Amino acid sequence: MVKCEECKQEMVNSKSCDRKYILINNEWYDRDTTYYDVNEHCHDCGILNVKGNIHHFGCDIERCPKCKGQLLSCGCVDEVELK
Repeated sequence: MVKCEECKQEMVNSKSCDRKYILINNEWYDRDTTYYDVNEHCHDCGILNVKGNIHHFGCDIERCPKCKGQLLSCGCVDEVELK
């Protein structure tokens, strides 16, 4: 099974990533908990698609809390730091 590099949970068996905050330009932001696809589980990282759950870092669905674009490609995050 594939594990999230940040929270160490198996992606398909976890309800949500447990890293709630992301550091962007020396400022901590809450990670997005509102954007999901139409499936019961995320097509990319496998979390349960329920409001309040957090995608595993690197998921193509997660939105950037700063610019609201796709976190994977928006360019706001230079180095990954989650807590």
